[in-house]
Order: sequence, then C-alpha cells, then structure tokens
Amino acid sequence: MPGQAKHTAAISLGVMGAGFLATFPFGGWGGALLHGGFEAGLVGGLADWFAVTALFRHPLGIPIPHTALLPRNRDKVVRSLIQAIETELLTKESIVTKTAEFKIGERLLDLLETHREDAAAVAVRVSEFALERLPMDRIVPMLARALESKLRELDTAGLLRKISDEALARGYEEKALAFLIDKAGGLASREETRRQLGIIGAAALQNLQVGGLMGFAVNAFISFMDEEKIGGLLQNAIVGTLAEMQQREDHPLREMLLASLRNAIRNLPESPSVLAELEGWKARLADGGAIERQIAGWLEDLRVKALAFVREPRFTDDYVLPALSGLLASLRANPQVIELFQTWVQERITGFVERNHWKIGKLVKENIDKLDNDALIEMMEDKIGGDLQWIRVNGAVCGFLIGLALEGINLLA
Repeated sequence: MPGQAKHTAAISLGVMGAGFLATFPFGGWGGALLHGGFEAGLVGGLADWFAVTALFRHPLGIPIPHTALLPRNRDKVVRSLIQAIETELLTKESIVTKTAEFKIGERLLDLLETHREDAAAVAVRVSEFALERLPMDRIVPMLARALESKLRELDTAGLLRKISDEALARGYEEKALAFLIDKAGGLASREETRRQLGIIGAAALQNLQVGGLMGFAVNAFISFMDEEKIGGLLQNAIVGTLAEMQQREDHPLREMLLASLRNAIRNLPESPSVLAELEGWKARLADGGAIERQIAGWLEDLRVKALAFVREPRFTDDYVLPALSGLLASLRANPQVIELFQTWVQERITGFVERNHWKIGKLVKENIDKLDNDALIEMMEDKIGGDLQWIRVNGAVCGFLIGLALEGINLLA
C-alpha cells in the first residue's frame, strides 16, 4: 500500500510538471488558466514532497537545515512518544479502570462452566502431576524426624498408665479371662490332653511316699486306676471347673484370676522390667532408621494407589466433575465471594501497575533502540508512508485547483 501511494504521488507530480511544460505554447485565456493551474499544482506537489521527505532524510541528499527531522531529533521524538504513552495513552488510571471493567471473577466462572470438561481434565492432570513429582526424598525424612522426636519425648509410664486405666475401665481383663477360659476348655477337652493328664497323674501317684493304712489305701487306688482312668478323671474335673467359671461370675477361682489380672494391669506402669524394655524399644526404633523406612514404604504405596485411582475414569466422573459443579453452584449462590475475589485481583493489578508502569516506556525505548535510523525510517514509512504520500497527491491536486482559481481571478481582473 505505501508503494502504491508513492507511485500515485509521483504520477500526480509528473502530471503537473508535464501539464506545466505542455501549456507554455498555448495562448489565450484558456491556455493561461491551465498553465497557472499546473504551475500551482507543480509548486504544491514539490512543496509537499519536500516536506514529507524532510521528515525522514535530506531532500536530494542536500543537508538543508531543518530536514531529516526524525533521525536528527530521534531522542526527542522517542521521549515525547514515551511521555505521551505514559501520561495520555496508557496511564495508570486508564489501565486500572479498564481491568476493573473486565469482571475477572464472573468471566472465570463463565469460562469454567463453558469448559467444565476441560477444567476437569486439567484438574486430573494437575493431580497426577503433583503425585508423580512428590518430593519423597524431603517428605519422608521430615516426617520421620518428627515422629522420632515425638517418640523420644513419649512418657512411657504415663502412656502405660492411661492404657491400663482404659483397659480396666472397659473391662478388658474380663474379656481376656473369658477368652483364656474358652481356649483352655477347648484344649482340656482333647483326647491328647486326657492322655497326657493320665500319664502325669499316674506318675505323681507312683511318687507318693505314704506309710501305714494311708499307704495301703493309696496303693490299692493305684492298682485299681490306670492312666486312662486317671486322665479322664482329671480331664472331667478341669473341664467341669472351666465350665463353672464360664457360667458363674462369682466362682472363687474366676474371682481370684480376675483379681490377679487386674492387679497385674494396674501395676504395669510401675514395672521396672516392662518400662526398661519399652524404653529400649523406643531407642532402637528412633535411632535405627526403622521409622523412616516404614514411612517411605507407606507413602510410596499410597502414592502408587493414588495415581492409579486418579487415572481411572470414575475419578473424573464421580469426584472431579461433581466437585466442580458444586463449587460453581456455591460461588453463583454467593456473589459476595466473587466480589471479594474481584477486589483482591483488582488490588493485585493496581499494585502491579503502580510498580511496573514505568516499564512500559522502558520497553518502548528498548524496542526502538534496537532499530538503527534506516530501520526506524523504513518501519515508519511502512506504517504511515501511505498516508504521507497522499499528502503529496493532495498538495498537487489542491495546488492545481487553487492555481486555477487564482489565475482565473488574475485574468478577470
């Protein structure tokens, strides 16, 4: 377009020059009128050519004063341009006002609602990205150190006391005794148990050292009872006693065992051997790296399972999309939240503009400084050269018309 306008301007100037020369031989009123018009058009075209050319370079290469204005006043032009941009075109107030009209919060909601599937896909990808790049080498030691510190600070006796009090308050000793009686009853009812009881009972009777009439009675009993009968007798007695202990809460043996269990549980926090063993276990666990290895295994297993879950389609359908819909509905129902967000964003934008507005001019200057004079002139001619060439055309045409008018007046006078 600038080249076409330049070509048109040259043609208009050529027409005026040719007309000026061609009308020399003509006499009379009409010839004089045309000659005056072409003369004025030629002068106007040449004057405007000189003016347009003088903006960028010396006309005909002659260093005429006040020509090549842009190269000679480059710094002044750049400063004026920057000042105009900063104080008139892109002022702080205009930028802040324009961004406030943008309604970022509402536009974001509209965007999310329109592209909900895309937003869900982004959320899934972000979740996957975060899980894949979890800094396990930093998380695991940090958690391990924290747990090890808490473990060292743990009051073992106090913890045992709380456990024993809670166990007694919940009646765990009764449950434990019932469990033991049940297991003992099952064990005592076995055939192998009866056989072993018979062997033990018979051996015990053989070792009795009793004299006199009692000895005679014992020997008679031994000769009458074999191992099988003795085992059956003892088995029945044990099974029967255990059954009674299950049925009767006031059974003396049951009460005795319960009292022993309660006493043992109650005295557990004061047991030196138990406390020493637990303290040693704490020290080994805290200083041996076992906690860190265990946490690393747990977290890695959890990460793998979480990744597999996130990659399943149902994670998007059952969790992400409903969560997005709920979030959008909640925000739509609470416009004050959107307003708070808009205010927050606007404050951030205002602060950013206040801190960086001066960089607009700096950026303009840096980009202009990258261009030498020839490149800058070429760019200017490319952007506004077409309009400037039309000034030349207008100068020639207007000069021609004015010349006709003036010459007509001159001829009429």
